[in-house]
Amino acid sequence: MREDIPAGPSAYRQVYLLDYLMRLRQEKTRGLLLDMGEANVIRMAAFIDGHLSCQDANGIKDEEYRRFFQWLRDVKHELPGEGWDVKYLRDCDGDHERAIRKFLDFAAEFVALRERERQGC
Repeated sequence: MREDIPAGPSAYRQVYLLDYLMRLRQEKTRGLLLDMGEANVIRMAAFIDGHLSCQDANGIKDEEYRRFFQWLRDVKHELPGEGWDVKYLRDCDGDHERAIRKFLDFAAEFVALRERERQGC
């Protein structure tokens, strides 16, 4: 174990998925260059699944992302059984960057809605 890295689960700041997605959305680079390489809906969906699996394996419950997932399904009707990735890619005529942007825009809408709710508006 490296000595320069603090030990224990509380030693690190947890990065919740919606926070990370909002940071991705703010990126202005052409092609939405993600840490995972080219803008690709399949990679994005796999990244999200992996992030959630890692959180679960470490006992982190990302309830806000779960609320977003439910909102996307129940309120926006934008989460079909085939998955957001398949639907959005089809909706965006095969344009991976647009499909990812659509997903991130829904995430931003949800985050803004939750913030208004917290402020009592």
